[in-house]
Amino acid sequence: MKYALPTDDGTTVGKVFGRAKSFAICDGSDLSFSLVDNGGADSEHGAGTGAAAFLADKGVDCVLAPEVGPKAAGALASAGISIESVAAGMALEVALAGIRTRS
Repeated sequence: MKYALPTDDGTTVGKVFGRAKSFAICDGSDLSFSLVDNGGADSEHGAGTGAAAFLADKGVDCVLAPEVGPKAAGALASAGISIESVAAGMALEVALAGIRTRS
């Protein structure tokens, strides 16, 4: 399973999904992750739905985020990507460690 977490600093979970500067993309089998830039973070409109499409293209199965707007949530659901809530400001490693308890 592949997970994505929004992040603005590369170390903690960001507050907002679509406007995050980047995403930590995590391989659930070994919890390794890489950071990928969110090219649509500064979009005037559609940042959340654009991020959803971007993550679907990356093969993400689940988004871990504190907040996902309704349009982005709909786009994620349409792509078969589930959403789980995690606290903003939580260290990425801590949020990812919680994956073990979700599986």
